[in-house]
Amino acid sequence: MRYIGGKSQLLGGIDAVVSENVPRGGGLFCDAFAGTGSVARHFKPRFQIVSNDVLHFSYVLQKATVEANAAPSFAGLRRAGIDDPAGWLERADVGLATGCPFFIAGNYSPAPEGGPGAAAGLACAGPGRAAAWPAPRPAPGGGRMYLTRPNAERVDFIRFTVEGWLAAGLLDEAEYYHLLARLIEGVPPVSNTAGTYGAYLKRWDRRALRPFALAPLEISDNGRDNRSFNTDANLLVRGIEGEVLYVDPPYTSRQYGSSYHLLETVSRYDSPAIHGVTGARDCQDARSAYCVRGEAEDAFEDLVAEARFRHLVVSYSDEGLVRIGRLEEVLRRHGTGACFRRYETPYRRYKSRTGDGADVHSEYVCY
Repeated sequence: MRYIGGKSQLLGGIDAVVSENVPRGGGLFCDAFAGTGSVARHFKPRFQIVSNDVLHFSYVLQKATVEANAAPSFAGLRRAGIDDPAGWLERADVGLATGCPFFIAGNYSPAPEGGPGAAAGLACAGPGRAAAWPAPRPAPGGGRMYLTRPNAERVDFIRFTVEGWLAAGLLDEAEYYHLLARLIEGVPPVSNTAGTYGAYLKRWDRRALRPFALAPLEISDNGRDNRSFNTDANLLVRGIEGEVLYVDPPYTSRQYGSSYHLLETVSRYDSPAIHGVTGARDCQDARSAYCVRGEAEDAFEDLVAEARFRHLVVSYSDEGLVRIGRLEEVLRRHGTGACFRRYETPYRRYKSRTGDGADVHSEYVCY
């Protein structure tokens, strides 16, 4: 998944810092701002993992790939005659989802041309009964072009059906989060956006026209009791302690809740009030002080002061709201100053519009 500030391309550098300063590994590793979970998954073979993010869709991904140590068996669905849940969800007629609000199709895709989907007011797809849902809200005139209508209806159908299976006792918690994570990971590859959901493209991108498919998940077994949380990182560190705390807070004023509002709504599926051209939900519950100039530095110092970990590793950027010099002052003040190290990696982000040169900035890892 393309993600603002994602660390997939920088894992080698982060690993080198941890390996140099925590050579024996083991113990508890906490990824306090997990995002897509790439850092937590990378270190999972060597540590017990605690991961966290304030966004619910991130929490779902962590539950399925960080906390889980094995792919689920889906015994309940097999007893009900569904041997291949993913295949069934991808191929079943969306008209089977009786009672589904089709909130995604009604608000994030163009109006239908007479198909079933949102017009159907039919009890639950497949075996079992669905949970009660909020009343659907009217779609805007013409719809938004985040997803094609068939893909949006498929997303609604899968999300509604999985909730129904859980309510009917056909899924356990691990199976539920596994299917939701595969659904969430499947949305970006067919989204008609440039990467985030702050805007949609006005013409259909070729990849958005592909049929929706549940994404595969990579799950490793580290033989440890891993835990995932959906809370504020500054609250989380007050309740845990361990070997390594990895901190990768937001750098800029862009709030992640607004940038990924569609994935958050797919994850929560709560028919929220939405507004504006983009159909964004109110994301105040996911607001981060790290994205607010004047609050970010205090939030960072509070987190470091309250952390009860032997090793602290921090990722940040030279474009961040907190100047790197101030970041270093905070770390030296609350840690053992003689141990402080700062590593810098030039990072080529994108080519200029003229094609000559690139936007190069520095990513820092502080120990």
